[in-house]
Amino acid sequence: MEFNISNGSVAERIESCLDEFHKIKCIIDGMGSMSHPVPYLTRYSIIRACGAIEYGFKTIISDINSDGQTEQIKTFIDKKFRNSSMNPNFSNIVKSLGGFDREWVTKFKQEIEALDHTQRVKDSLDSLNEARNAFAHGGSPSTSFANVQNYFEDSVRVLESIEKVLAA
Repeated sequence: MEFNISNGSVAERIESCLDEFHKIKCIIDGMGSMSHPVPYLTRYSIIRACGAIEYGFKTIISDINSDGQTEQIKTFIDKKFRNSSMNPNFSNIVKSLGGFDREWVTKFKQEIEALDHTQRVKDSLDSLNEARNAFAHGGSPSTSFANVQNYFEDSVRVLESIEKVLAA
């Protein structure tokens, strides 16, 4: 998968996740998709993907707002936003952007609407979060490993859109 993220730590996290997905796919292909460990690998992938997207969106927003700021402002952003726990769903991303700048929300929504398969991208982000929450709250998500990979790739498009809007 090719992606365009200039934030080095976010790009590294995405690459690491994609590398793990490749290894997991090789394991699943070798064992067979109906093998007993596959649901566990899929659940791990859900958590890994969701964590990478959460890290990505909070890091992109935090880094843009911290550059050139005093240590007090950087500490505030880190404590109140970067290090907070927040599901990386579409609604939370919009709320987070709006907490810094209402114009960012408008531009972000425009950027998302300009993407190919806009609704699929938004649905993928939310489906990834729903699967994570189902597992985190004791349920058994029914999504497949292939779906997790697709959700993740679509969610990276959301990160690209955030970065594009904030860099403008």
